[in-house]
Amino acid sequence: MRACVIIYISFLMFFLFGCSTVPNEGLKDIDHRIFEISAATQTLGKKIDDLSKSISLLVKDGNGLHNELEDVKTHSKDIQQNFEKVEMLVKNLNDRIDTLETHSRTLEEGVNKRIEDIQKAEIELSNRLEVIKLDIKEKGKSPDVH
Repeated sequence: MRACVIIYISFLMFFLFGCSTVPNEGLKDIDHRIFEISAATQTLGKKIDDLSKSISLLVKDGNGLHNELEDVKTHSKDIQQNFEKVEMLVKNLNDRIDTLETHSRTLEEGVNKRIEDIQKAEIELSNRLEVIKLDIKEKGKSPDVH
């Protein structure tokens, strides 16, 4: 019986020692897995931070490009308005040139008519002068009887 008790106690001790070792090894395995998961989580966290920074840079660059595009649109509208003003100015200048050309033709026609009138008057005066000269010559030839 003593041998049986010793075997029983030995068996009980092996069982308890074995049971206590298995959970320790399981805990070590779980701790190791937790450490690996924690390391992987930290790595993923770093990658997420890097991606977040990259996305932030992309958004910032996109916003900058959008702002530049808006500036270009604004400047384009300003240029278009200036172009329209220049077109209006050119049209007004063309109208003024046409008016001045018409006025110039009218003045030229008036001046030409006056020149013609002056030339006619000059011819008429020249003819009268000739007539007067002839009258004077005739009077000078004929004796004056009084």
